[in-house]
Amino acid sequence: ENKSVELNKRFFIYYKKKRPYIILKWAQTIDGFIDVDRKNIQLPRVIWISNKISRMLVHKWRAEEHAILVGTNTALFDNPQLNSRFWYGNNPTRIVLDRTLRLPSSLNLFDKTLKTIVFTENKEQPDGKTEYININFNKNILEEILDILFHKGIQSVLVEGGKMLLESFIEKQIWDEARVIIGNKEFKAGARTPVILAEPEQVTYLANDRLLIFSNNT
Repeated sequence: ENKSVELNKRFFIYYKKKRPYIILKWAQTIDGFIDVDRKNIQLPRVIWISNKISRMLVHKWRAEEHAILVGTNTALFDNPQLNSRFWYGNNPTRIVLDRTLRLPSSLNLFDKTLKTIVFTENKEQPDGKTEYININFNKNILEEILDILFHKGIQSVLVEGGKMLLESFIEKQIWDEARVIIGNKEFKAGARTPVILAEPEQVTYLANDRLLIFSNNT
């Protein structure tokens, strides 16, 4: 029975809680930072915390979920593709928050190769595979976003950042699983990692990285 529940956990959460199954994911340094200080404009766009094995595993995770969600700053600073190019499988629907539509069209998210949803408070017409959905950012946007995704038939979402978005899910206890990769690096300063006040259910080593798996049973 337990194995059956685990196998179908996305299905059960989707129909019982009327929202997608939420997986939080981030990489952090051994001294507890999720990102460097972005005020330093000399920094490269992407600074890898985890190793190649961990990054390949993340692409496997992406191929297993219906959608992947990031905040505005993650899209702007990291310019991610949010696909599963390093693993065989389907690409998730890309979802990004962009309240005032300040993200430039040159970003990888807007390359029109994959279905992409932009949650915004501004009106915008669909552009190829990019769909713009208006929400009220002055209210509790997480519940509104998840309700919209539920009615679109999206059963699972991998939340990959940034810090504020991850902490919003944790604060409101709207998550089912968290996957935290601890890389063998130190930043000494920057954005502190989100905190989950629980012990991991599983700890795995990926070469010199550690993978911590948390479950939210509330």
